[in-house]
Amino acid sequence: MDKLKEIAKRAVEDYGFRQIAQWSPDDLVDQWDLTDSEANVLKGPLKDEIDQLPVPVEPVDYEAVEGRLNDLIEESLS
Repeated sequence: MDKLKEIAKRAVEDYGFRQIAQWSPDDLVDQWDLTDSEANVLKGPLKDEIDQLPVPVEPVDYEAVEGRLNDLIEESLS
């Protein structure tokens, strides 16, 4: 779960990294050694939410957006 939260954080704060999460999630699954359930969250609900983020996410909004994504990750893995 912590790996997914770090991926989400980086996707919010770094648009280049976000594009990898959006278009090449399998690369992140391998690179971050995600479990099958984490990979399913990354490729499913987390990707759907990341796709909806504004470009860029304003720094003042980082905490709120990351919190929302973290809640999604926790709910999806429980």
